[in-house]
This record gives sequence, structure tokens and C-alpha cells, in this order.
Amino acid sequence: MRINLLGPLQAHGDDHRVDLAPAAQKVRQTLALLALNAGRVVRFEQLMDELWDDDPPASAHTALQTYVYQLRKRFSLGNPRSGGAVRAASPLLGTVDGGYQLSLPAAHVDVFRCEPLLSRARAEFRDEDFARARDTVTAALQLWRDDALVDVRKGPMLQAEAVRLNELRTSAHHLRIEADLQLGRHHEVLGELTSMAGREPTNEWAQRNLMTALYRMDRRAEALGVYRRARERIATELGLDPSPELQALHMAVLSSDDELLRPAGRLTAVTATTRTPCHLPAPRERLTGRDGQLGLITAALAGRARADRPLVIVGGAPGTGKSELCLHAAHQVSGHYPDGRLYARLRDGMGRRVRHAEILRSFLRGLGAREEQLRMAATDLSLLFRTWTADLRVLVVLDDVCAVQDLTPLLPSGPGCGVVIGSRRRLFVSSSAVHVELAGLPFEDCLHVLASSVPSHRTTMDPEGLRRLAGLCRGLPGALFAVAGQLRRRPHWTARQATAWVLASAGADSDPLGVRAGFDRTLAALPAESRSLVHALLSGAPDRLTPALVAATLGIGDQRAEDLLEELAESYLLRPRHPCANGKFSYEWEPGVRPIAARHSDAPVMCSA
Repeated sequence: MRINLLGPLQAHGDDHRVDLAPAAQKVRQTLALLALNAGRVVRFEQLMDELWDDDPPASAHTALQTYVYQLRKRFSLGNPRSGGAVRAASPLLGTVDGGYQLSLPAAHVDVFRCEPLLSRARAEFRDEDFARARDTVTAALQLWRDDALVDVRKGPMLQAEAVRLNELRTSAHHLRIEADLQLGRHHEVLGELTSMAGREPTNEWAQRNLMTALYRMDRRAEALGVYRRARERIATELGLDPSPELQALHMAVLSSDDELLRPAGRLTAVTATTRTPCHLPAPRERLTGRDGQLGLITAALAGRARADRPLVIVGGAPGTGKSELCLHAAHQVSGHYPDGRLYARLRDGMGRRVRHAEILRSFLRGLGAREEQLRMAATDLSLLFRTWTADLRVLVVLDDVCAVQDLTPLLPSGPGCGVVIGSRRRLFVSSSAVHVELAGLPFEDCLHVLASSVPSHRTTMDPEGLRRLAGLCRGLPGALFAVAGQLRRRPHWTARQATAWVLASAGADSDPLGVRAGFDRTLAALPAESRSLVHALLSGAPDRLTPALVAATLGIGDQRAEDLLEELAESYLLRPRHPCANGKFSYEWEPGVRPIAARHSDAPVMCSA
């Protein structure tokens, strides 16, 4: 049995072609999905979603069994569960718990023959074996007869796979042209590049390579004309200037740079970008008291013994320094991720969710995507990001995360990639993820932060005053550095004046401890009903809370009160304590939450130091 999907669907039995009529679209869909997952179990739910777009009829399960029966009959596929005689060497379509599994050698599906060839061609190109790379990628391209799955009805899974495969074909085509240019075959590719540049006037890859080919053929004026037209179209359609790479090539053509005549000079790059993106902001402060957590994170990200993608989640209450720790760790391990370090905050300053498409465009632009690719919808951008990172070693840092669904489209796919997540809520992303939860710093570390930040300040001459000032910061690194910043600006202050400033500003619109913004973003991620209940709790309830007390205070049911408390605990606003006599947990506010949040209610609350 052989299945071809890189074009119209073709299916062959042992010694003959099996025609699946276009009218039997759901049978064709079922076969395509099983073949793309050969050797893996495809769950019943996945098949039903693919065939009926999340709206299966009541007879869907019976219909699915009928389609599978037709495939078994058409291709003489045995079912191991059936108990019948099955030839050991024959392909099988087995019924397993929860789904179906097509056992078929990888060499019998054209997709699985194509992808290893492309991986080998890329490796050969990186090794500068351009002739072999061209032969290998040409062999891969010969497997294509049209767009992937072109005549198969596509539900969500097949549509996503078709987008990925067609992007792979485009990448292979580019690689073949790159190899030809490196081999000096600019005459042979000129027609292709001229046609491609005409069809896609803002595709800088095509314009760049067409200019190179024309220049090598001593057609310098035409090469300059290509740049002029590309610059005008890019400005008109995109409102942008040409990329630095295209501008640099233009200057090289103007100056008749001899380097352009050397095919082995690597004028263009296979990965579509000549510079490794590094989006990481610089850490703002030194780390204190986090050596253990920093070592745990860097060990997970830098250790290459693991076969899977390292993923680290750093969580904690507002002001505990999650973002700073993530950045310090990312910079320390950046050498292990040579293909790029990408960074994004998933919430803006008001706590609103940043759109996935906006973040993905930033990532892909850094990796070298063309502007026409960046105009795709978020789903296709996510698929493109996964495709591009499949063979790369990229570190992705995602900060201000509040929900697992925020993450899924933004995660790289390659096992050589790493992910660091700064989370405002306890998350379960993967059973292999490393979880680091931050609490407040020990008091001695708080003193060290203040003393080392302003070593010559007069507050350090008053140890007792400095201890009270540190106590007001409640172990929060964000608050400590905010106080230290104020002391740097006002070196004439005493510790008593700094303490008075913190206490006097606590109930005003100002943010003396510098952590209100983090609390606001955490609060904004809660449902509207929960936010209103939090305001009521902050204005009237004591520091220690129980479900019964909250139910009585807010006038809500006991179960709703317990759910609210658990929701706040998951968001690092409350800390659960040991169960009471009735088996229910009690809860207390995380350090600093009560004073941070006091200005949100009518009656300001300031806990003692």
C-alpha cells in the first residue's frame, strides 16, 4: 500500500491503483488523516472534528466505522483486533482504544520521503556542499505534483497540515535556487527569479536574488532597476523602507563590488535572515537571594541531555521579581540557542491581552519572514512559526502569562528550542515542565539589596531605620528596588524620611513601592465578577480568610466563596494555609497584596511593618 499526498490524492494497493471517487470525500479525508499520522493513533474525536467541523451528526460514529470498513476492504487491510488471519508483513488498519492506527512504513507515504530529503539538503547546504544540496532538494521537489492535498476536502487538521506542507515546498524551491546561485548557475535561474519577482513585487528574497543574478550577467543597470521598482512597491503597499540586506546589496551593485561576482560568498541565507534575532531586554537590577532558583532554571535550559524541549515556568505574587529572574536566566543560557532569542509580554500596561498575531509577526520578522507572509491570519502564522523552528535552536521568553490558552500558538516546535514563561497564575503546560515559584526574599537579603544599591547613602548609617524601611517592602524585590531608586534620587534623605514617604504615599494615587502595575495586571486577568468581589474583600475582610467568612461578608454561597478563594490562590494573590477543623483551607493575602491593593477600595488598608 502506497499513499501520495503531495498533489492530488493517490492510493495504491499491493499491485494496483485504487480509485477513490471524488464523491467519497469523507473516505478520502479519513485516509489522508490516517496516512499523515501513520504509525500513530488518531483518536475518534480528532476524526470526527476533521470530518464534521465540530458538529458531528448523531450517526457520526457509525458513519466513521463505515468509512474505515471501506478502506479495509479496498486495500485488504487487516485489523489486529478482529482476530482474523493477518499477514505479518501487510499494512494494518487497527482499532485501538480510543481510535484507529494505520501501520504503514514511512517510505510508503510521499510526505515522509520528502521531509528527510529536505533536512539532508539543508545540512548539505550548511556544509557548503552546494552541488549535493541541489541534487537532494531537486529529488524532494520531484515528489510534488501540485499543492498538497489539493483535491481533498480539508477540515481543521488537514488544512493546517496542507499549509505546513505547502510552506515546506516554497522553502525547498528557495533552497534549490540558493544552491544554483552558489554554483554560478545564474543564467539557469534568471527566468524563474524574473517571474517570481514580477508576481511578488514586495518579496525581498526574490528581488535580492534577481539583482544578484543580473549583476553576475553584467546587467548592472537592470539590477538597479529591480531595486528601484522594489523600493517603490514596498513603500506604496507596505509603507516601509527596504530591509537593510536589500539596501546593502543595492549599495554593493552601485559600487560594483567584486564580492558579488563570487558565488561562494553566501550573498543570501537559507534561513531567510543574515542576523540572529535577540529580542531580550537587559535586566534592570542585580539578582539577590535567587541563586538557587537561577541555577535550577539555567540547568534545565542549558542541559542538552534531554530529548524533549526544555520548558520552565516561573510564577509568584506581584512584585516577587518573576520578569527579572526570567531575563537573567535567559541571558545566561543565550549561548546555547544560536538561532535566536525571542521575547514577548502577553499583557500590555493595562493588563489587556496582546494579540497572538502581533507577537507571532514580531517573532517571524526577527527570523526573516517576508512581509507577505506576515499578512496571514494568526493560525497560519503559528503554523509557520512551528515550521521554521522545527530545526532551529531558539529560546522563547514569554512574560505576563495568565492562561495556558495564551501560550499554545506561541510555542516553538523544535526539540532544540527552549521556553521560559513568567506566569501570573499557576499553569499546567507539560508534565516535563520545570516549575519555579517565587516567594518574598528573606529579611537579610532585603537589607543587602538596599545597602548594596545605595552603599554611600546616609540611610545606611541608621541600621534600625534601614531595617524598618526594608520591612515595609515585605520581601518584594520590586518594592526594594523602587525604594532604592528613590534614595538614589534623594541622597539627602534619612531612613526615617524614606519610611515616612512610603507610609504617607500608601493610600494615594502614587505607587511608592513600584509594584501596583503588576497587581493591576494580575487583577485584570480575573473575570469581572471575581474582580468586584476582590475589591469588596480588600475593603472589609481581615487578613485571614475562610470560605465561611467570605460567604458571609460578600453574601454569596459557600461553594462560590471557596471557588473564589481558590481562584485568587491560583493567581498568587492568596496563600492557602493548613485545613481547619472542618477540613476547609484558610487563606491569607500574599505579602504586599493588601497594601498594594488598598488604593483600589474606599477605605485604604495599610498593614503594619
